[in-house]
Amino acid sequence: FNGSYDGGPSNFDTRHKIVLSGVWAPTFYKGSKNSIGNYILNGWSLAPNFNYYSGRPFNGNVSGTSLNRTNGDNFLPIAGRNAFRLPSLMNLDVRLSKRFKFREKMSLEFLAEAFNVANRTHVFAKSTTLYTRSGSATNLVYDPTFGRITGTDSTLYRERQIQFATRFQF
Repeated sequence: FNGSYDGGPSNFDTRHKIVLSGVWAPTFYKGSKNSIGNYILNGWSLAPNFNYYSGRPFNGNVSGTSLNRTNGDNFLPIAGRNAFRLPSLMNLDVRLSKRFKFREKMSLEFLAEAFNVANRTHVFAKSTTLYTRSGSATNLVYDPTFGRITGTDSTLYRERQIQFATRFQF
């Protein structure tokens, strides 16, 4: 019944988070607005978006009932609550677009967007069973599957995807 074993990081503890994004829309052609050079060379924009998150914590569990009676979870008390971490997440998304202006308030834009450009596999879950009980409650056997990847799917970070779109503004 020792509550001090229950202390540790939250399940949602993300220590570091870096998000960098920007838009670059250069003007390459400085000549006449009605020239073919203006239509071909101007109106481009590039917008990268980079995300980095440190890995979330997870427990090293022992199969069976609570090791800390009714006060605790199934994590190994000597390791501590949420003592292990998932790998960090790095992701780069890029958008390239070209806009054609017809009149002052009318334009047509072609877009190409790539998500997860590096096609990295993002780990969101691992096997958490560190030990299993063998025989009596005091015998613990190390589980060799501990730490194996069990989940790489997310609604936000998936395999590389590329999409094309057209947008008419008026």
